[in-house]
Amino acid sequence: MINLILGLIFIIYYFYLKIVFGGISFSGFFLVIGTLLIVYQILKKKIKEKKVFYKVLKILISVFLIVFIITESLIIFYPKNSFETKSDYLLILGASVKKTTPSTTLKGRLNTALKYLKVNNECYVVVSGGKGNGENITEAKAMKDYLVKNGIDNNRIIEEDKSTNTYENFKYSKLKIEEHSRKRMKDIKVKIVTTDFHVLRSKILASRNEYKNIAFYASKSKLSFVPTYYTREFFAIWKTIVFDR
Repeated sequence: MINLILGLIFIIYYFYLKIVFGGISFSGFFLVIGTLLIVYQILKKKIKEKKVFYKVLKILISVFLIVFIITESLIIFYPKNSFETKSDYLLILGASVKKTTPSTTLKGRLNTALKYLKVNNECYVVVSGGKGNGENITEAKAMKDYLVKNGIDNNRIIEEDKSTNTYENFKYSKLKIEEHSRKRMKDIKVKIVTTDFHVLRSKILASRNEYKNIAFYASKSKLSFVPTYYTREFFAIWKTIVFDR
């Protein structure tokens, strides 16, 4: 019975996101899993009759759930809010732009960055993100425009507009920061602004790009998107671990 209830909850959640927000990336996962759970509940007796298959299936699901819970715990509890730490550069990681307007996620990161920049006047800010599908301008340009509109001096902002993913955010921003500061990255304090679910993976990718003195100041995910964002991040973390990106 629990499978049927969970299946219905997942399907309702998918359609809630679809109707209220027009759908978001990865939300289809809940439709698929919800459907599979309902089908499983209907066919459960027949599946149990195939004892070897049922036993293997239980083991695989159990292992997956253990790995999922451990990974999600690390994502949730990794330190995310180091506002007090002084930094030389604030690096804002890109997220999608709707034509020329920052998405909800990106706007959250920008508003979080503004809180820090307005009380740390000597800190430069790097806006990092290229142009993706459905975007009329680069994410970096959209971020810069938003920050300037909200009172940040144009001369404090450094644009990195080539990156297409988080790994490249760090790779190309490193070049910009080292060129601007005329120092090696190991001698530069960088505060990274991203969204809460994204901090752990960002830490891994920053380390792979030789960022040494880093801290995070994360924005909070919109409550309605939390299940989708955190589930998607589970798969993204393991993709990063396996494929090094």
